[in-house]
This record gives sequence, C-alpha cells and structure tokens, in this order.
Amino acid sequence: MTGRHEVGWALGAAVLGGVLLLVAEPGLGFVALAGTGAAALLSPRARRLLALVLVLVGVAAGALAASRSDPLLGTGSLLLMAAAGAAVVRSSRWPPPRRGEEPGPPRGPSDRDTWEALDRGEDPTA
Repeated sequence: MTGRHEVGWALGAAVLGGVLLLVAEPGLGFVALAGTGAAALLSPRARRLLALVLVLVGVAAGALAASRSDPLLGTGSLLLMAAAGAAVVRSSRWPPPRRGEEPGPPRGPSDRDTWEALDRGEDPTA
C-alpha cells in the first residue's frame, strides 16, 4: 500500500472513531476530530507527536468505555487508537502534506528583472 493510501485509511479510521466518540462522549469526540484534522496538515514529525496525543485520548476513551460498558465509546476508542498508532509508527514514511499551489510553468520576467535589464543597457523588449 502506498503512503497516500495509508494516510487515507488512517485518517478515515480516525474520523470514524472521532464521530463515534462524538456521539458517545462529545468532549473526547471533538478533541479526536480536531486532532485528526490538524494531523492531516502537519509535517511528519509534528504528525507523529500529535498522533501520540491521540493515542492517549483513545486510551482515556477506552478506560471510560470500560467503566460505562458503552459499545460506541469502546469502538470509537479502538478505531482512534489504531489509526493514531499507525500514524506514530508509519508517518515518517508518509508523504508530507501539499502546501499551496502545485508548481506550474515558469513565469515571465518580473518587473525587477525588466528594470535591471534596462539598468544594464539591454532592451528587454527585444
């Protein structure tokens, strides 16, 4: 499986776990969903650190699920822990997030280039 596919599966599982936590325990669900969204935008090193925090959130949700015998909370915590654990272990192999525009064709000379050409005595229109 390629890095982009792994990222997709991990983010999908974390979002599903976050939604289940949101239904069962809104505070933990919001933390899980916000952390998942942030992890999608971070560099691999920062993503790994945030994933460790999300593993701890999943552990806390799992402990709460065990004390309440809540299947939604338990399932959500397992999904979150699995996805965040995968991010901790594999995120160094995942591609960094895309930022800004994709590189396009080279642009023409800038205004500064034109003025510098004039200063050198060159005709920039030739």
